[in-house]
Amino acid sequence: MAVEGDGESLKGPPNLPAPTLGGKFVWADIYLLAGWRIQKNFLTGHHRLLDMKNKRRAWGNYDHCLKKLDQFKAEKQLSFPQSHIFLLLHGLGRHRNSMLKLEKFLGDKGFAAYALNYPSTFQTLSSNGDDLEHLLNNLEDVTSVSFICHSLGGLVARELLSRRQGWRKKITAKHLIMMGTPNNGARMAEMMSKIKLFHTIAGPAGQEIRPERINRLPAPDIPTCIIAGGRDTKAGFNPLLGEDNDGIVTVSETKIDGMEKFKLVKVIHTTIMDHPDSHQAILDFIE
Repeated sequence: MAVEGDGESLKGPPNLPAPTLGGKFVWADIYLLAGWRIQKNFLTGHHRLLDMKNKRRAWGNYDHCLKKLDQFKAEKQLSFPQSHIFLLLHGLGRHRNSMLKLEKFLGDKGFAAYALNYPSTFQTLSSNGDDLEHLLNNLEDVTSVSFICHSLGGLVARELLSRRQGWRKKITAKHLIMMGTPNNGARMAEMMSKIKLFHTIAGPAGQEIRPERINRLPAPDIPTCIIAGGRDTKAGFNPLLGEDNDGIVTVSETKIDGMEKFKLVKVIHTTIMDHPDSHQAILDFIE
């Protein structure tokens, strides 16, 4: 969970603005303002402030980074371009860069979309939900939000939406779009759970997507669109799964009670978020 400042001096350590990779496997975005992000490092617990070009503008504790962001906000007049924003959540073992093509697509269509990062292989669904909840609780000048998610990202969003307090009293959750999300658990994860290396690679969240463990999450209470990958055949991309599938998640595993729209896209799991048919399905749903 995101940790507030610990009372240390807000002066903070000296910083040389330096380019970064934007945060990948061990970084969680816990604060967002118009493309500027405060991130928390899962391993060290320290924070850093990145600008829209992923350049590090400050580092240290959370309070110091927030104070520096306030300075940049006044200096550069930072604000969200719209009161409704789209938050993009990547899948297991991925990072925000995997959602950048979709982020650009939505941006070109005039939407305010932001790909977020979370340490998918290091934290539980609950802990990743904590970090995302912290980000939403501290959004400024945002009145509504939609979530567009790939795979595990959809379960993180469902974990978040299961909580009815905090940000939901001031921000309307408008849409949830899940691509290749194992809403009923993933048989593939159950098969792989017998391999010790899978526990190391996939981390705690990888164990939570097994069918018998995922049922604790309630169905989303907002308009929901499901996009599944498959071949529209009995064997799908992976004959071992015994039904149509995207190679990792079966079509039936993606479906959820109360969904308003379902779309089958002929594509594998790892690239479903980049497929033109997925993009069109997203546009049709949000418009």
